[in-house]
Amino acid sequence: MGMTITLNATHFTISPIRGNGSMYINGIRAIVGGAILSAAALAVGAPAAGAGASVPCSGRALVKAIDNAASGATLYLTPGCRYVLNDLTGPLPAIDAPLTIRGGNSTIQRDPAADAFRLFTVNSDFNLDRVKLLGGDARTSPGGFGGAVAVNSGTTNLNRVFIRNNTATFSGGLGGVAGAVVNVSNSNIQNNTATRNGGGAANDGRMTFIDTVVNNNRAGEKGGGIASDGILVVTGSVVNDNTAGTVGGGVANIGPGTASIIRSIVNGNTANNAPGGIDNEGAPGAVTLTRSIVRGNTPTNCAPTFVQGCVH
Repeated sequence: MGMTITLNATHFTISPIRGNGSMYINGIRAIVGGAILSAAALAVGAPAAGAGASVPCSGRALVKAIDNAASGATLYLTPGCRYVLNDLTGPLPAIDAPLTIRGGNSTIQRDPAADAFRLFTVNSDFNLDRVKLLGGDARTSPGGFGGAVAVNSGTTNLNRVFIRNNTATFSGGLGGVAGAVVNVSNSNIQNNTATRNGGGAANDGRMTFIDTVVNNNRAGEKGGGIASDGILVVTGSVVNDNTAGTVGGGVANIGPGTASIIRSIVNGNTANNAPGGIDNEGAPGAVTLTRSIVRGNTPTNCAPTFVQGCVH
């Protein structure tokens, strides 16, 4: 038997998770593998002997491990550890060579009393799995974008990552520049803030969200949840309860960008000016909806350029 939830007075029927791990919302496959992360979802066992380097539970140890990692290395975080970065440890070294970091309900956090710095600056291929990223602040970092993760080049894959309470001028939680590829799956991007565009995330390159929840983020200008002027693909995800100071409380598709929203929900987002749901500043057809729900956004759902399938 299904159950009913309410998102800002809009009702959705959610079927039980099926054998393939899929959750269905109003018949639409929306979340796979549980996008709202629990400790169990983030947990992972210790590495097998010889599988990679284990990182002791301290911020200083994590800084050292990344600094000393060989190209292509895998680092295993201590399960349940909170790696706190402060003025003594400084920020994490930039990722300048391919690297994989695997956590187990592990947290990487900037000490609120520390000077402002982002958590990860990525200049190469990077994989991050089962980690919480908290409290990054990129407002004084180069480019001012990506409070938790700023991707300058290469391909970054984030799986079961919880990005929360980060701040930047652009892309409060996660940012990717032109030429960079960012793939986010089974993750939460929540309670992040951007002074300008992209409260949760901002994209100038190619960014995909699969089975991910983007909610309760805020942008001072456009794209409370996500702002993009590159290629954006959102599949099986929920973008809800985000806020923008100007337009596009949920998603802002800016300039030459394209956005494909597939089997997803954009609901309960708010902007000071229309639209509150999806702001399409590109040509007609630049934003496509496939078996998706866009409703309950304030003051309207979609504008100014026509979005096929969106009731304004």
